[in-house]
Amino acid sequence: MKNKSWKVLTALSLSIFMVMSGCTANNDKPSDQPEGKITAGEYTAAAAGYGGDVTVTLTIDENGKITDGKVNATTETDKIGQVAAPEVMQAIIDGNTVEVETVSGATMTSKAIIEASKDCLKQAGVGVEEKEVVKADDEEITVDVVVVGAGLSGLSASGAALKEGANVLCVEKTSNVGGISKFFSGGPFAVESHLQKEAGGEYAAITTEELFQTLNDYSHFINYAPLTKEIIETSADTIEFLESYGLTFHVNPEAPQLAHQADGLRWRIYHWFDTFSYAPTDISASDVLRDNMVAAGLDLRMNTTCDELIIEDGVVKGIIATKEDGSKLIVHADSVVLGTGGFAGNADMMSEYYHTPYISTWGETGSGVQMAWNAGAAKWDIQSSLLHGSGIVAATNPTEVSLASSPFNQIVRSPLLWIDRSGNRFGNEEAVYDTAYTSNLGYSVGGIYYIVVDTATLNAYTEGKHLVTDPAVGGANFDPADFVELAEEGVKQGNVFKGETLEELAKNTGMDPERFAANIEEYNAACASKADPFGKSAENLVYPVSDGPFYAVKMQISNLGTLGGVRVNEKLQAVNIDLEPVKGLYVVGNDAGGFYGNITSYPSYEGLATGFALNSGKLGGMNAAKEALAK
Repeated sequence: MKNKSWKVLTALSLSIFMVMSGCTANNDKPSDQPEGKITAGEYTAAAAGYGGDVTVTLTIDENGKITDGKVNATTETDKIGQVAAPEVMQAIIDGNTVEVETVSGATMTSKAIIEASKDCLKQAGVGVEEKEVVKADDEEITVDVVVVGAGLSGLSASGAALKEGANVLCVEKTSNVGGISKFFSGGPFAVESHLQKEAGGEYAAITTEELFQTLNDYSHFINYAPLTKEIIETSADTIEFLESYGLTFHVNPEAPQLAHQADGLRWRIYHWFDTFSYAPTDISASDVLRDNMVAAGLDLRMNTTCDELIIEDGVVKGIIATKEDGSKLIVHADSVVLGTGGFAGNADMMSEYYHTPYISTWGETGSGVQMAWNAGAAKWDIQSSLLHGSGIVAATNPTEVSLASSPFNQIVRSPLLWIDRSGNRFGNEEAVYDTAYTSNLGYSVGGIYYIVVDTATLNAYTEGKHLVTDPAVGGANFDPADFVELAEEGVKQGNVFKGETLEELAKNTGMDPERFAANIEEYNAACASKADPFGKSAENLVYPVSDGPFYAVKMQISNLGTLGGVRVNEKLQAVNIDLEPVKGLYVVGNDAGGFYGNITSYPSYEGLATGFALNSGKLGGMNAAKEALAK
């Protein structure tokens, strides 16, 4: 799976609360101005987003109408928050209201914009009405199967259970389906599908045995082979299963990543959603599944958060959930399927299990994983994760210019010199051509590293003499620019460091000066001889670091989600430490462990994560329904 869709999708998302920060009004009007006395003007306020403060400026007329608005979200993620911010701002202007929906996957950014906008209105004397939520009566129902989570794995489980004839309820805590797949999924892997057979040639030659053996080798046989085998062997049928719910696919005639061109297995297994686009679209694959599954009889409850499992005598018998109005939904079921999306949004769990605080934490909080553990399921594959690509660390001093969405990406996405925080070079920077390998290499040094360049290199990029940049990672801007000027802007923002000398640069970044100087000397010698101890090719040993001033761009790897946590068997039943099933409980998608083999280094094969989500969901939902209907 690659970093894919930075789609802007307006929908309520994760239940994360914001903390307000300071605010100022450009016309010096006090923020406690009494309601009813509206003063036209331009007002500015800020609220805490994902990476730092998000600043909003609203122009408000004498009638309290919002006539214009600007948002500065340069602290937010380039592929998510920065994309969502202008859309949320435009919705506020167009509707003349702060009662707008947040963007799925960018909830913290969205809510920061909304809260800051409320503050601006209050400064102008405009009353902001809060919607009163009336609590309804608690609801108690009985179904065959209840699925928790409406991401791709949960939707797949719901659809499979429906196919078996089960009465199915799915609860989703947000107002939209799809989870992180809406941003980062272009499609699943599949082997021996009808599309591959129709394509013929190298596509038709790929076998399930080949991929199975490859993944076993990659994991050094730590993966749970019966599960891996079952997932791979059902993948072709899953394509037809998804087609029955309205999805369509295509296979590509060429490799999407440079590093994959020599190995067809890496990319010819990828089945692209026909709905996928790098630009925002009105409907995603998950939307198609939702619409057709609801039409087929799925009871889908949005804005409904599962709080706990109902457990009787060690058997899982349903869930207790909270609806949007605060009332309870008690669901009695013969089978429960958890597909809540892992725990990549839980900073404490990420730091504990990945041994570093420097991995991005966003997404789901691990509620499903922890509920399964509490029900007796064993921990497994806790360190498997979809580490994918890297990006510039969020600016500490926001400005109007965001390096993360500027031509400076030509520096970031090409194989220049990488140095860790101690001052050591730590790998072949051509890993940048493969998004999985980039993050794997970055994780080896704790998630943070520096791209080190000199002024001569920046001037060369200004002249258009750049190395081949990675085309597979979104966000790169290939427009011409003054790269020294952009680097200086980064210095102001606090995510690029500068030194007139190498010693000064080492001091400013906290590196060991002697170690740093020795590694620079070795790299410059490799550039001169075109022979590199790390194996970098001669055509990329072009730019030594010798002509000051010198710059170090602070980078952080990306995490698109955890890929394990709960031990399961080949039927996707949660199992305990003795591999005995936890009766009534199935776990799918990013909550389920065993497919990868407890490895942080995500295998560099297209569509594995999405494929596991959809295939595990189908198998888990099917088996959950069979168990329920057999009672």
